[in-house]
Amino acid sequence: MTALEPMPPGPGNDLRFRIHLRVFNPNDSELALSGLYYTLSLAGHKVITGTSSNLPPIAPYGQEDIVVDATASLVGSIFAAAELIGSRRETVPYELEAKLGLRRSILPSIRVRRSGEVRLNR
Repeated sequence: MTALEPMPPGPGNDLRFRIHLRVFNPNDSELALSGLYYTLSLAGHKVITGTSSNLPPIAPYGQEDIVVDATASLVGSIFAAAELIGSRRETVPYELEAKLGLRRSILPSIRVRRSGEVRLNR
């Protein structure tokens, strides 16, 4: 992430922001993305969703900055915070799921799922 910008609240007063990401292409062919959709869950609760379309192609072994609009779910955030406060954990489990739409590819999209734990500073 290279920058984070607040945006006006969305429907239901959800918090919205714009995330600037730097994407690297480790392949020897151009990465032509048609779109991106992702969700981030903390402690099993969906906290952030985001989308982007009309993404620039990323050159072979290159990098490009892209912009993703994101929405923080107030309800999901409250449930995640309540669970974290109640459990008094030193780490919080996370799961990131992303769907990358591809142009000029046999596959219409790539799905990525990453999970792990984030250490909390107490």
